[in-house]
Amino acid sequence: MLSPVYNEEKYIGEMIDSVRRQSYRDWELLFVDDGSSDSTGPLIAEAARSDKRIKLVAYGRKLGKVAAFNRAFGASTGEVILHVGGDDVVPPDSFARRVSVFHGLDPAEPAVAFFKLMTFSENARFDNMVLPRGTASSRSGGSITINRPLADKVFPVDESLACEDIWWGYAAEDLATTVVEDPHIVLHYRIHTGNSNPRALSFNHMTQATYVRHRSYKALLDARQLNLSKPTREQLQRLWEAEQFRYAGKPFQVLFRTRLSMIDRLAMASAASPLLYSIRSRFYRQLSGRRGR
Repeated sequence: MLSPVYNEEKYIGEMIDSVRRQSYRDWELLFVDDGSSDSTGPLIAEAARSDKRIKLVAYGRKLGKVAAFNRAFGASTGEVILHVGGDDVVPPDSFARRVSVFHGLDPAEPAVAFFKLMTFSENARFDNMVLPRGTASSRSGGSITINRPLADKVFPVDESLACEDIWWGYAAEDLATTVVEDPHIVLHYRIHTGNSNPRALSFNHMTQATYVRHRSYKALLDARQLNLSKPTREQLQRLWEAEQFRYAGKPFQVLFRTRLSMIDRLAMASAASPLLYSIRSRFYRQLSGRRGR
């Protein structure tokens, strides 16, 4: 498990406890403390002293979230790779379920498994949602699980990016020989004001944070070492074109001049103007999870 963390003293104990309660016992939890100014590092170090499966790979130096993620992967030894945020919680059978889907697969072939996640929050608007809706599995970073052969293709993640999840999701799905869709909930994802995903922020803050996140589309297109397939590159190009319209505040261009699915166009258009964003925020619970990712 890879866990880059920054100022998570409020939540880190609960996360570590949930990992220790796993029915599957053969795991390693690799933390990189990304220059925290609170007691996150000492709390992890204390946990590591009592459990050799927990390791504080780096502590005290500000690397950046993605660089910290890459650093954690570089220290990993496991055959199954996943990410757990310092503010999240994993249900007791999460690791057992994730590992089980790789049984019977060729261990030399790159493989990825996608699962579902459930949100929890002190804000009732964001609490207890199973995502995505329907039969689809999530492409969010914390619910993605990959084997070592695929990890060696996906890493390193471009360290100029603000977060790893878009890169990891698209690259893993494209480069895997086997893709497993599993309906089990393997992550309880905490929604709060410190998330990198800009929920419940003002429009100005949201639109800038979203643009920074969506730079991953362009970075993936430019990452020739990944050798992504033509269909994936075309989809990323469509998403990046739509993001230019969204960030410029042009919802009608998103809707009528892009070649995305209707649900993708509606989702991006709803974040392209203060009015549409206010409607989206008001009905967040009803609208979330419909893109199937």
